[in-house]
Amino acid sequence: MKKRSKGNIPREALEQYRFQTLVLRNKGWKIDEISEAFGVHRCSVSHWCTKAKRYGKKSLKMRKARGAEPKLNKDDKKEIISWLRKPAMEFGFETPLWDCKRIQTIIKKELNKNISISNLWETLRRWNLTPQKPEKEALEKNPAAVRKWLKEDWPKIEKHRRKWQAMLYFQDESGVSLIPVLGKTWAKKGKTPKIKVTGHKGGFCVTSAISPAGRMVFRIENHTIHAEDHIDFLKQIMRQHPYRKIIVIEDNAKPHIAKAVRNFVNENKNKIAVYYLPTYSPDLNPDEKVWKYLKNVKLKAHQARNKEEFKPLVKAKMQSIQMKPDTIKSLSIASAHPR
Repeated sequence: MKKRSKGNIPREALEQYRFQTLVLRNKGWKIDEISEAFGVHRCSVSHWCTKAKRYGKKSLKMRKARGAEPKLNKDDKKEIISWLRKPAMEFGFETPLWDCKRIQTIIKKELNKNISISNLWETLRRWNLTPQKPEKEALEKNPAAVRKWLKEDWPKIEKHRRKWQAMLYFQDESGVSLIPVLGKTWAKKGKTPKIKVTGHKGGFCVTSAISPAGRMVFRIENHTIHAEDHIDFLKQIMRQHPYRKIIVIEDNAKPHIAKAVRNFVNENKNKIAVYYLPTYSPDLNPDEKVWKYLKNVKLKAHQARNKEEFKPLVKAKMQSIQMKPDTIKSLSIASAHPR
């Protein structure tokens, strides 16, 4: 029989040959006879016998192929991950986002290594990296002002709250669009499903305030919020707690800092106090999470066709949040330990 290279024999078949070799040797077969029967070189048969004698039968079991050495080593991994912590603009690109093509380009430039896009994708996934949609942060945000607020203003607010034994609320407004946010749905690959939603534009302005104690106050307006609307909302919070003092934390939107609002707070300074967050710092206001929860969970893919159907739906969804203190506490957790 013509001898075959071991590379041409399936690995599973070779494993069976090795174990069968021991059986045949115990029956008195010679090395050359086994070599001829299996069509492999006699040196291979001899090696199998010697290996089994020295290390036992288990040494003849098939082992997983090692495969090619990865092109990117541990040092490369550390270097690449350090790049991804920085905006891509620092490496000469027009925008701050990283994609595989840009990473591939910098690997070639900095590490002098060529790697295909598909190989790079698999490598990044193996390193527990995933493509993600980044959160927006305003260019106008002042990190120094944020640090100052956390270090100086927040302790003052906490001291004031304890002195007053006050109810603390974080307040914010948001527009809610008649055109819904769409989530994901299962479907056959390559067959993108269609969801019918209204094409009509419009919506409402919703104001809410949440407390770390699990309370929420809200109202829905048909128009943009003005100073008088904001004063009415502050009164609404006060009516919820007729025997408690109130502290409200909110952003510097024009209706919040209007002269009429300041006059109202000053006239009721024994009942209510208002503190302001640094400009462009929505991450310090846990009430922002209410809007994400409302739009991306409660109103996701809603089927309202016009504003007449939409308003009671928004009200019902806000009430459903309002009736879940534990949910509100989880949304406002940042208020107890702001970052």
